[in-house]
Amino acid sequence: MRNWTDRFFVRRSELWLHFLDRGWQRNKVTVRAISKILKKQGINEGRLLDIGCGNGRICIPLAKKGYRVTGVDIGPTYIDDARKRAVKNRTEIELICGDMRRLPRLVRGKFGVAFSVWTSIGYYGKKTDEKLFRDVAGLLKKNGLFLILNTMSHEFLLNHYCPNLFNETEKYVVLHRDNSFDRYRSENLETWVFYEKMGKNLMYVDELKVRLRIYSHAELVEMASQAGFDFVEAYDNLKDMTTAKPDSTINMVFRRS
Repeated sequence: MRNWTDRFFVRRSELWLHFLDRGWQRNKVTVRAISKILKKQGINEGRLLDIGCGNGRICIPLAKKGYRVTGVDIGPTYIDDARKRAVKNRTEIELICGDMRRLPRLVRGKFGVAFSVWTSIGYYGKKTDEKLFRDVAGLLKKNGLFLILNTMSHEFLLNHYCPNLFNETEKYVVLHRDNSFDRYRSENLETWVFYEKMGKNLMYVDELKVRLRIYSHAELVEMASQAGFDFVEAYDNLKDMTTAKPDSTINMVFRRS
């Protein structure tokens, strides 16, 4: 049985692409934060691995800073767009289309840093994410960093849950409808209904169901520890980079033991 990610990111990839494009307009804060974290940890060069890179909004700017970056994403549309953007930005970067569940088959060699940005974990359940952590540990050098940033947390969702909301780009309006959060299984279920803007009217395009496993801060620390990582620090947000609060989203730094 196919996972929802196949329909969302592969078969209907053009729908999400517009949100990735908007991510380019907001990427400076995240890129600046990653640069600060790496500098703080004494990493000024080397290989970086972007897991779930989309169309390159984070990995291409980091490559422009001189890092040797590899980006991996399941969506061919996003990788193709990232390659065009890399050429436009005159940036050398390795971009690979593939499923992060098979990460060791996709990339070779050792990295100094790996990162996952914008809730790019939780797609396939806890067992798969535990394997992902182990795979990432195997691809990192000793003392290499694993950053999980701009990711929803169990604590934040409980305190700020909204069962119905909407989002939009210059082309689409998306209703997040029939949202429900199972706090005992820590799973969030949503139906995303896409409408295309037609002047002042909206035309129905498609709807996609999304299922995400949402982790608490403690769960991520435990999962990382079992994979061979030490917890380093956590931030409330990437703009101010203040210390994480009890209900912050996840912006966490781990170091491979």
